[in-house]
Amino acid sequence: MNSQEQTLYYRLGGAEVLRQVVESMYDRILTDPLLKGFFEGVDMDKQRKMQSEFLAAALGGPEKYGGLDLAYAHSGKGITTVHLTAFVGHLLDVLEERGVDENDIQGVISRINTYANDITGASTSDG
Repeated sequence: MNSQEQTLYYRLGGAEVLRQVVESMYDRILTDPLLKGFFEGVDMDKQRKMQSEFLAAALGGPEKYGGLDLAYAHSGKGITTVHLTAFVGHLLDVLEERGVDENDIQGVISRINTYANDITGASTSDG
């Protein structure tokens, strides 16, 4: 097994599978009363493409994320940890339904958590 196959990106199935996961995730999000308002007036084809790129890059794939800086893109939108948790919950539900290994799901959570402050606008404190 080469090192590429060991990344989350390859263990989850690569670009095509991530596109399918993102599609299923947004099908759920767009019916979620807590989250759907964030996407009113949004070009969802573009959103899905950017989300697929982001996940691919964040999970160790060869794709480069070409979207806006996450902090800038989410600034002023009122996204809280409650919203982010619900958003990620939909992603995790899709991964579980697809039979993704629990260790890989935890890996996805860990990777996404590294971007949480950028998305919610929260600042960290070193004490």
